[in-house]
Amino acid sequence: MSCRVSTVAALILLVGCQTVPTHEDLGCTEEQTADWHIPVGWCLRELTPEEAYTTVITGNLPTDAIRDRWDALHAKWRSGDRYPFYRRPEQPWLNDLGTQEGVVLIRGCDQLGFVTTSVATETAREG
Repeated sequence: MSCRVSTVAALILLVGCQTVPTHEDLGCTEEQTADWHIPVGWCLRELTPEEAYTTVITGNLPTDAIRDRWDALHAKWRSGDRYPFYRRPEQPWLNDLGTQEGVVLIRGCDQLGFVTTSVATETAREG
């Protein structure tokens, strides 16, 4: 048991402890975030605009395919806007779709858009 606890502690120190944000963490009501395409709970951490761009161009999707989406999304960006990194959680009923990661643009309590940067199917994760 102590080995398990120390392993978990080591992973927390190595990876960092990330908590899933809630609508209250963003200063929004549940009603304001209810229609978001990327749910609040998928957002893991906030990125600077530079980090968001790096995430977009280093994902596993063809850069040409997402560069236009990024340019259109970033053109909407204004000082004070947020770029959270998101990851769709794996769930059995989503397995065929695999994991999905990307960047979301949020202004106040409005989600202005997102860019998917990485997708991995079950086969890709196993290989």
